[in-house]
Amino acid sequence: MQHARQAGESTVWEANEFSRLPEALLEIKRRSLECTECGEFAWFRKESRHGHPPHFCSHHADNCGLKVQYEVVGERAPGINEQDQVNAGNTIVVRLDLEDARQVDVLAAPASNGAGGEREGGTRFVGIAGNRLSNQHFTLRRILYRLVQSPTFRTSGELISLYRNENEVLIQGTVSEVTHEFSTISREIHHDKLALYWGAVASAGRTSDGKLWLNSSLTRGGASIAIFDDIAQQLLDAFEVEDLEDLAGAHVLVAGRCLFAESGKPVIRCGSVKFIVMRRYKETTNA
Repeated sequence: MQHARQAGESTVWEANEFSRLPEALLEIKRRSLECTECGEFAWFRKESRHGHPPHFCSHHADNCGLKVQYEVVGERAPGINEQDQVNAGNTIVVRLDLEDARQVDVLAAPASNGAGGEREGGTRFVGIAGNRLSNQHFTLRRILYRLVQSPTFRTSGELISLYRNENEVLIQGTVSEVTHEFSTISREIHHDKLALYWGAVASAGRTSDGKLWLNSSLTRGGASIAIFDDIAQQLLDAFEVEDLEDLAGAHVLVAGRCLFAESGKPVIRCGSVKFIVMRRYKETTNA
């Protein structure tokens, strides 16, 4: 789409005009955009290397007159819709050590030097697996799909267990207890909390220390995921990301600990590609 509104203001941007903003100002402004019609989260895409002009996109409300269809990049189809239902009473099990191209040994007490500082250690929690025959084995990708598609799933009382390996539980609780959308994060509840955090990416960038940052909308929580420099390229390769601009609008799910910086910014650390999954989007050619 060609126009987007600055959230909380009356300013409506035209895409080419927006693209000419000074880079530092553009990076701030792009984190608080919304659809001019339905008010849902919108993101900006710069002119692509293939010559596609700058434009805005949005995860529109269902009844929005500007709604377009997006294709999920790299997702197998069909089939995911046929497998996404949760059978009542069964525990959802995720084996992180079996996730494709992802590995980690983090998630312990945070370091003392702030939200963006040192990597965490590898505290182990041994849980009771229950009846493995009745468990439903999910992947992080499948959980993210359900969170994006189903408000009912987000508030579900179904038990979910994330295993570091066959017998070590890292995160366990009901879906509503252990999954938190970026816009719901608060210092009182989530500071130093190990959980599954998810939401849409407004922008992505690298800092001088090599970290990759995935930033959510400032009007929808303002959370950022910090991905350590030693795995940043591995993550980009795993999800076939050639340009950080391709991450704008993506939905992301990360298992990690949320820490609030002195500035009040919530930061979620990711120490391994095993603990994160992304759904990237592109406009369908036949929409």
